[in-house]
Amino acid sequence: MSHRDLDDISLAPDTASESAERYVRALIFWGELGPGDRLPPATELAARLGISRLTLRLALRSLESAGYLVTTRGAHGGSRVTEVASLTRCWMQWMAAHAEEIDDIFEFRTTVESKLAAFAAQRRDDEDLAAMESALAEEGHDRQRSSLFRADAEIHRSIARAAHSPLLAGAMSAMRMELFLPVDQDLLQHRETYVYDSHAAIVAAIRDREPERAAAAHTEEVRRLMYRALERSPATPTR
Repeated sequence: MSHRDLDDISLAPDTASESAERYVRALIFWGELGPGDRLPPATELAARLGISRLTLRLALRSLESAGYLVTTRGAHGGSRVTEVASLTRCWMQWMAAHAEEIDDIFEFRTTVESKLAAFAAQRRDDEDLAAMESALAEEGHDRQRSSLFRADAEIHRSIARAAHSPLLAGAMSAMRMELFLPVDQDLLQHRETYVYDSHAAIVAAIRDREPERAAAAHTEEVRRLMYRALERSPATPTR
């Protein structure tokens, strides 16, 4: 490794509040929390993260300032994930700040997730397949905006589990913790006409144990979603 390579590695660890902020943001990006969902109670969330409530409050305040959360006061108050339109604005801001990294993110996501799909086709067992088909059925039946994050995340989680490659699954999870696609009305409509069919094609290839077909279907899904989203963003892909 050269000195230039070392220069690209940040040696400064996150503060506790920054780590908490990343964790809560990851819950949103991964679909554990959807638009309008209430966060777990502060005491529970702070204990889960091993931090004080004051440190957690700093993290939530930062996320609120960025537009990811909205907080209300009073006996029935608390923090909730903001609505779809605000999450889309957060995404646009993220894209503007990371415009030079989009090609690399696209390449990384395509490589990792298509490989997971290929491995799933080779290695899945009946239990893995049942989990994928259950997630697919759930996505087909529930087209509410607030469920889109969860449905997409569960499809990809089930494919990753079927691949039986913990390191690749970890890479996918880390990437999805940093990047999400907007789910405003236009993309919701697009998902209804395309993404369910795309997921069905991937699952069918995995069911038929055809790794090349599974990888190709997954690559096409990522390519279409990324470029569809990029059409609406301040960043423009270069390849």
